[in-house]
Amino acid sequence: MTFPEGRLGEPVRTFEGRTGGRGAPVWPALVPPALVSLALIPPAIVYLRDGVWWAGVPALLLSMGCAAAAGWIAGRDRPRTGAKVVHLYTNGISVAGPDGVAAYEWDDLVSVTVAGVQEGGPDGRTRWRFTVVAEDGNVLHLTDDLPDVRELGETVAREVTARLVPRRLAEVKAGELVRLDPFTVDLDGVEKDGERLPWAAVKDVSIDNGLVTVHAWGGRPDLVAVVSQMPDALAFAALCHRVKDLTEPP
Repeated sequence: MTFPEGRLGEPVRTFEGRTGGRGAPVWPALVPPALVSLALIPPAIVYLRDGVWWAGVPALLLSMGCAAAAGWIAGRDRPRTGAKVVHLYTNGISVAGPDGVAAYEWDDLVSVTVAGVQEGGPDGRTRWRFTVVAEDGNVLHLTDDLPDVRELGETVAREVTARLVPRRLAEVKAGELVRLDPFTVDLDGVEKDGERLPWAAVKDVSIDNGLVTVHAWGGRPDLVAVVSQMPDALAFAALCHRVKDLTEPP
């Protein structure tokens, strides 16, 4: 294929799905670190809140694998692209599939959904699927057909989240109601399916065992969603922590 010149930056790694071989990293230092242990999940939320995306995103991905079968997001009513070869660059990715070749800068990618199904119990292998929506409406499916897809997905999720959270936070600060399905967030609180929690009633927002949970104080019901059915779950968790910090007295 012809590599995009200039706008995608320097090549980092090729993920070749047709042969199942491992691509050689060009810049090893840019490959995200291995997933950390479950003990680091609470600090991971802090990293996301503080915008330390390289540490927070890999740690939280560890908590997304679910022992039960998860519903894969299919990208309804949008064109679908099954990635066969993905070239990772410092400023984006290029994807070659049945429909041809497409190149995307990080700013061109607007949403990412993470799904992980754990096979054979808690110690089994996790099958990962990253569903990425581009600004042009295309949906990219990064699956286990690609070698080390978790590593690739971490990078994409990190870059999308790092851009999405500041935009959504600015909207909330401007008094807007921000929708991150199935939740809505504003300066007054967070809501799902008509159930609303003011920020004073929110104890924590976590991602664990395949679930996104807004934990409530005082015996009020928690707000819960399935990670694999929620686009931008990482951004939602980070946004909630940022907005809650804004509303707390100094």
